Amino acid sequence: MTHRPALPARPRPARAGVALLLAAAVAAACKDQKTPTLPGPTATIPDSAEQVMYGMRTYLLTNGVTRAELFADTAYTYDATNRVELRGVTLHAFTATGDSNAVMTGRTGTYDVRQGRVEGRGDVKVVSKDGRQLTSPRLVFDRVVNQISSDTVFEFTQPGRKLSGVGFRSDPGLKNVQVLSNARGATTLGKGGARK
Repeated sequence: MTHRPALPARPRPARAGVALLLAAAVAAACKDQKTPTLPGPTATIPDSAEQVMYGMRTYLLTNGVTRAELFADTAYTYDATNRVELRGVTLHAFTATGDSNAVMTGRTGTYDVRQGRVEGRGDVKVVSKDGRQLTSPRLVFDRVVNQISSDTVFEFTQPGRKLSGVGFRSDPGLKNVQVLSNARGATTLGKGGARK
């Protein structure tokens, strides 16, 4: 067996150039973005779920009175079935007499069974029976106090009126919306000025 002397390592300018060019392209692509970076929700691995349900449906009751009916395309249960992670969320809210007064939809959510709270996330929208609408990236329905709320930006609209701010509290039917901060609003008058 013959022993060959080791050749000195040659620099590889092509690889260094490609890496530098790729880094410059990424930096240029991200430079003019005005989209804020938001922290993502804590990832829960679906394969660690205790149970997976498709087409989930459940009722949220307070002292035997149905406050809401919750639907999800897919539901993953965790923490001895006390926390349910939801995909494709729809919640129908009801009055104390059982009349439907609003529908909430969102891309994802969490149902805390012990607290009786449903958190909607991702393009959450609430539409009341009489056409009022509220949108927010995150919203919480609390069954115990029969209230919806959020601590983030929102926009509320109804015929002739628009309201926005950061954080709110309201009844599920959107009849009493309380803005927590940075309130802004506008009213559109009908033909001929003030409405009767």
